[in-house]
Amino acid sequence: MKIIEQILPHRPPILMVESIIGYVGGDVPILDAEYRIRESDSVFSGAAPRLSWPSAYIIEGLGQSCSLVSFLWTCEHSGAAKKLGMKNVSSALMDIRDPNTDDIFKRFLSLLEEGTMKTVPKIGMLASVDVEVTGQVRSCELLQYRVKQTRMFGGLIHYAVQASVETRVIAQGTLVGAAFGGS
Repeated sequence: MKIIEQILPHRPPILMVESIIGYVGGDVPILDAEYRIRESDSVFSGAAPRLSWPSAYIIEGLGQSCSLVSFLWTCEHSGAAKKLGMKNVSSALMDIRDPNTDDIFKRFLSLLEEGTMKTVPKIGMLASVDVEVTGQVRSCELLQYRVKQTRMFGGLIHYAVQASVETRVIAQGTLVGAAFGGS
């Protein structure tokens, strides 16, 4: 989660992504991420029966995943992976996830701090949400996100999104983010 907290401004209890499990770059980048629902999550505070994870939180997690895929795509196109001595962003991510390669994490943070990534546009807000939530997520389940950055037009970035638990799709649709910042 350390790397995600360096990229996203969110913090618990509203940080809805705890790990990036895959990234495929290119013209239509795809990000897979996840969040483990816990009984200790504040939304369940004081609830006696096992409640469902709120739909708004599912959509928030999808939105945060969209921010991450856009950030990684920009890293890919700015040459950040090469500055880390990696072949591509996917390689860098896999190595950062390994606690034995803390040096890569420190080098990635130095890129953030030196301003290399200050030119990255940020998604300031969702401009459009068209997501249908068709299932429930309960505590102790693993919520998985898959987002594809399908196109960019001006300051708008379109995404195809899906959330699932195990093999069961519980939400899917499109999000449009309004980007700001960067150069």
